[in-house]
Amino acid sequence: MGAADARSGGQPRVTALVPCNNAAAFISRTLDSLDSQTWPNLEILIGEDSSTDATPQIVAKFAAGRRNVRILNRQHNLGWLRNSNDLMASAEGELMFFAFHDDVVDPKYVETLVRALQDNPSAVLAYCDVEVIEVDGNSAISIFDRLSGLRGGLSRGLAMAQQPHGWWVPNRGLFRAWAFHRSGGIKPNSQGEYCADWTWLLHLSLLGAFVRVPEVLCHKYYRPGSISRTWTHHRTQRRALRAAGLREVWHSDLPWAQRAILLTTMLTRPWRLRRPGKAARSWLLAGWL
Repeated sequence: MGAADARSGGQPRVTALVPCNNAAAFISRTLDSLDSQTWPNLEILIGEDSSTDATPQIVAKFAAGRRNVRILNRQHNLGWLRNSNDLMASAEGELMFFAFHDDVVDPKYVETLVRALQDNPSAVLAYCDVEVIEVDGNSAISIFDRLSGLRGGLSRGLAMAQQPHGWWVPNRGLFRAWAFHRSGGIKPNSQGEYCADWTWLLHLSLLGAFVRVPEVLCHKYYRPGSISRTWTHHRTQRRALRAAGLREVWHSDLPWAQRAILLTTMLTRPWRLRRPGKAARSWLLAGWL
């Protein structure tokens, strides 16, 4: 137990990171789900990214009278990546998670994942299964268990490097604040924000274990215009993402010999890019060229 844990009676400070932009139609349900958390030591940090709808008024009304809520109002639109990095840098919690403006979490989400990390001191991230709700109302459960039982950064890196089915699910998890500082945050690639959450999760997997809690505690709602649905997954984007992944490994803390193995594998083995599909949750398969 760290010093902060001891001071708070074993209840570490957790920060919910809420990057939002033009989310007036749906952000209230996200904020309400955070307000309903059973974990008492929770900070809600909202990055209002220069919205042009009623989002600023909605988050301001939510924050009024709540001492655990802070709003960072952006003077100019930063985009989700820069907004998210600044939120992580500004957070007070020793644990944090992304509460994206179109996601809803169950009341025991934070409490359950905090306990999972407390039970696994060497883990860097704890996450749950995710219900994905499509624009047409169809839903399915997304599960990621490829890292379960893997020991050591190299084995986890080899698994994540292939972008296995469901690789994005841990991005709805709770992670340790030091992981942000050691990884350098979420980085763009030469194609901008394209799949930048994959390079972020790849680096985190090299830092420590991922702990899966086999419960559905998070609900992701797709909406018209969702960022990941606008990506075309063309060859230039895939090449940019591969180069970004190689950079993450190169600058990681893995021993040099292990970095060499992982880099060589990533360069020589065909990769598959998997992103969520529509209604029936079919997955887009695109070869690395």
